[in-house]
Amino acid sequence: MRSFIIFLSAFLCSTLYIYAQPQVEFAPGTRQELGTLLWHTPREAVFTLTNKSTRPLVITDVHPDCGCTDARWTTSTINPGATGTITLRYDAELLGHFNKNVAITARFAEAGEEHAADDVERTYYVTIGGEVSMTKGADVSADYPYQIGDIYLNTDDVEFDDVHRGELPEKTLYVYNNSKKSYAPSLMHLPRYLIAEASPQVIRPGRTGRVVLKLNSDMLPAMGLTQTSIYLSLFPGDRVKRENEINVSATLLPEFIDTPSSEKLAPICRLDSTHITLPPLGKKKRVTGQLTLRNDGNTPLVISALQVYNPGLGVSIGKQKIMPGESEKIKITVNANSHYFKGRRRVLLITNDPAQPKTVIDVIVGK
Repeated sequence: MRSFIIFLSAFLCSTLYIYAQPQVEFAPGTRQELGTLLWHTPREAVFTLTNKSTRPLVITDVHPDCGCTDARWTTSTINPGATGTITLRYDAELLGHFNKNVAITARFAEAGEEHAADDVERTYYVTIGGEVSMTKGADVSADYPYQIGDIYLNTDDVEFDDVHRGELPEKTLYVYNNSKKSYAPSLMHLPRYLIAEASPQVIRPGRTGRVVLKLNSDMLPAMGLTQTSIYLSLFPGDRVKRENEINVSATLLPEFIDTPSSEKLAPICRLDSTHITLPPLGKKKRVTGQLTLRNDGNTPLVISALQVYNPGLGVSIGKQKIMPGESEKIKITVNANSHYFKGRRRVLLITNDPAQPKTVIDVIVGK
């Protein structure tokens, strides 16, 4: 009888332990089909992870089973009931079917005890699948939504984010030749801080190629946002026009040489929101809204850059230095000519907060 009670107790304990395991839920599930991809044309899958447990969790690692898949994920703590994302980018370098598994490691901790001894670590698995083809079955418009004549691009807006002096980041522009002739991609009006290299140098009809843009950060003129326009040439002697324009932006971050290293002494940049919705323009020439910027740190918060990404946007603030505990209003204006831009409306804020030097504010205009 005693042994039966011990067995029953052990069974109940193990059952309770199993049901007490921290849980997550993936949407749209643990597998995503990417369909048919064009060769050399990467495609992304986004998994949304919901923390269904009673403990906060941190995604500590995302490990694809091959180098053909890159991963980005939410690095901040995901509280119970909250969500994070895992973005997987398949490079489409090999023709044929693919099926790639990705291991996601998450650590669950007691609230307020990030490094507690009873932390629980779990590994979950998601899968992406599809087929890489030259042209058959591939959705050209989905992978190359920007058209310049018979040449299609994956984007017309290239961004180099979070760059530091001395770095040499690269971005790839993917090109699809939908014409009946071979095409040699060429970019015009490159600034001195950009270098472009095409591969292959000649793209055959119905094939894809790429243009790698390399940024020399030491040649950027100033800290903060630098923007320029470059132009894709369709033929020798082609002219610059709006139809073949490609926007390029780079955000150079500060080095924090004079910022206190201690977290207790550092300034803290706190915005009441990172997006603002303004009323419809209608027949108005402009609409305006405000956000509040507060310094929750213990030393002055210095604004070193406050810039707009798009024409037709305006931004201003009363003070460039905000003392501890004080706040200032950021005034954002959208003008009637703001629809002549590419990309989404945004404002860039750079401060001397070492934990969050860059903040991007999305500006939405009602319809």
